[in-house]
Amino acid sequence: MKTGGLKTAARYAFAVIVLALILYLLDTTDVIATVAGANVASVAVAVGFALATRFFAAMRLRLLLGMQGAMLPLRKVFFIGLSAVFYGLLVPGGTIASFVARVVQFSRQVKVEVIGAALVVDRVVATALLLAIGAVAVAFDRADPLWAGVVLAGVLVCAGIVLFGRGTMEWLRTRLDGLVDDASSGRWRGIAVRTAKAFLIYSTASRGQVLVIFVSSLIAHLCGCLAFYAIAAGIGLDVSFLAMCWIRSGIILSAMLPISVAGLGVREVTAIALLLPLGVAEAQAVGFSILIFLVTPVTIGLIGGLAELAGATSR
Repeated sequence: MKTGGLKTAARYAFAVIVLALILYLLDTTDVIATVAGANVASVAVAVGFALATRFFAAMRLRLLLGMQGAMLPLRKVFFIGLSAVFYGLLVPGGTIASFVARVVQFSRQVKVEVIGAALVVDRVVATALLLAIGAVAVAFDRADPLWAGVVLAGVLVCAGIVLFGRGTMEWLRTRLDGLVDDASSGRWRGIAVRTAKAFLIYSTASRGQVLVIFVSSLIAHLCGCLAFYAIAAGIGLDVSFLAMCWIRSGIILSAMLPISVAGLGVREVTAIALLLPLGVAEAQAVGFSILIFLVTPVTIGLIGGLAELAGATSR
């Protein structure tokens, strides 16, 4: 507990120090003016696209749960996702807190190993596609043959894993079936085997299921890119939509690093590093990152918190 408390305190200290340093080095008045001068309609549009991102992500997670035999209403999965964002802001731990919150809420109806497998695969799919979109956007935006070659090689490798890895998965599933049916296996070994089998279920996904997962993930990310683009347009940034796609990938990946609280400080530094070469002033880049924080985790988290409160009151 003491170690966890020290880590949490260190993350808060890091976020506060970095933000204070950025505002000290820059003109705080310009940063505040950028945030305060944002077009309200553009921010509202960004909130709408952020909610759409969560909706299509909920579609993907619902299908992953359904493949495990856990059929849940889309509305329930959607609002649990929103409330997880709320707990990720409220409880120290960020992404881990959000993950645990969803496990706790889903475990009322679904086995824990099923939830864990679905959430891990959901996160892997979302992150892999985030990387792919960022790489493709950079390749087209910068017209760099090297990046285009890297993207093509990555796609071919992933396709090869999907096409030729199924036989190995089938052999591994057969071995796990033998282990879980072995009466001499201990309790924890049985839990580990059932969890592994839950992961292996996804290796038998049909083409239709893979297509739905891919399309819903792609639309979710495109809605997220549109949310970022709407915020940029709202403060007058002259950045193309294609550039905003790889900028979003970089900002989200940096905010996932477990060195801060909700990505504060890291998000601002990354925004400066990515936007400055495009001719965006440092104060505008920081104002842009602060608006992203206010729109995506804070506003979405507040909506999820209100939904959680309404659900608790009704119960």
